[in-house]
Amino acid sequence: MSDASTTFTPERLLIGRLAEYEELVGVLDSRQGLTIVAADPWSGTSAVVRSAIEEIAWPCVLVDARPCTDELDLAMAIADATVSSLAPEAAGWWQRLAPPASKAGLELSRVLSTESIDLEDLQLGAGRAEERLDDAIRLLVALAAPQPATLIIDHAGLLLAGMPAPDSRKLLGKLRSLRQTHQVLDLLLVEHPDGEASTALQDADHPLYRAGRQLRLRRPDPARYVDDLAIARPSTDVTIALLRIAADLAAGVPWLTWQIVDHGSSSNDDPRAQALAGWAAIRTATDPATVREWDLLRRLHPQAQTVFAALASGLKPHSIAANSKSVSDALRRLNGAGLAWQPQPRRWVTGNPLLASWAHEHPPPWIHRRRGAP
Repeated sequence: MSDASTTFTPERLLIGRLAEYEELVGVLDSRQGLTIVAADPWSGTSAVVRSAIEEIAWPCVLVDARPCTDELDLAMAIADATVSSLAPEAAGWWQRLAPPASKAGLELSRVLSTESIDLEDLQLGAGRAEERLDDAIRLLVALAAPQPATLIIDHAGLLLAGMPAPDSRKLLGKLRSLRQTHQVLDLLLVEHPDGEASTALQDADHPLYRAGRQLRLRRPDPARYVDDLAIARPSTDVTIALLRIAADLAAGVPWLTWQIVDHGSSSNDDPRAQALAGWAAIRTATDPATVREWDLLRRLHPQAQTVFAALASGLKPHSIAANSKSVSDALRRLNGAGLAWQPQPRRWVTGNPLLASWAHEHPPPWIHRRRGAP
């Protein structure tokens, strides 16, 4: 399930996220150049970003980096999103689904020609990646003109974490260079806390050093839902008790909280029973995918399953029977995948409540002993 669930109505989006929403709108509206959004895993940030874009008067192009594996993929994704957003009538031509001689296609082709953008290579992903990324940014700036433009790369941290270190470093350096070249362009990159871009801002040896600012978006505490409920009370009849229990079960994850509310049993007046019924229904529906995700942890790192199981059971990761470096490497991999994070210094927790619940209920034998279970 996506963190941008269809249960995210505008009113629900504000509940638990009002302060973050207003802060993000302020950052976008004030045109701060380069901003790194360090967002907790499953914090609902993608939905907040999409909603905040609607408040901005100039063109904002949103790119989801999850399908991308390298710089060339990102360049093509930026170009595709730019055409779809700023020249939607030419989107079919751009994707080669419309006749080559279509009016909208010819108009876009003239723009490409004026800006000396290589049409074929950008469409097909041919040639050098850095040249295609330059083409994609110039296309965005040209179609947005005479207004400024904002490029938002959501899940940029997952792309960077999956690239070899020299390549991700080069990509961040290229993005900074393009931002400096095009003063009308603002960049906003979304990643997990302690991601490569956030770390690079403080690294004097990195090309992204002090290139922008960081905006920290945390997963809402369950109590925030109750505090913010009064804001949207006229638009929802959910009770305070049900919402708070649902948020506790979901560990504050916005879309999961509302899924629990929606799937709760309406035949029971007890809010706890309603929430538990919704939680059970969601776990049953997602169990095959959850188990598969558990199996795939082995491919992430040899100690990933063990470390995740320890975190899900409330144990410290370095308490497992493995050397410290291996545990630290596993934590780094889990963090890069959004499966573990640090809400506070020196404290690690799991990122996926559904996977954590499964791991808690199906622990390896040594955790049983540690718990004192029979």
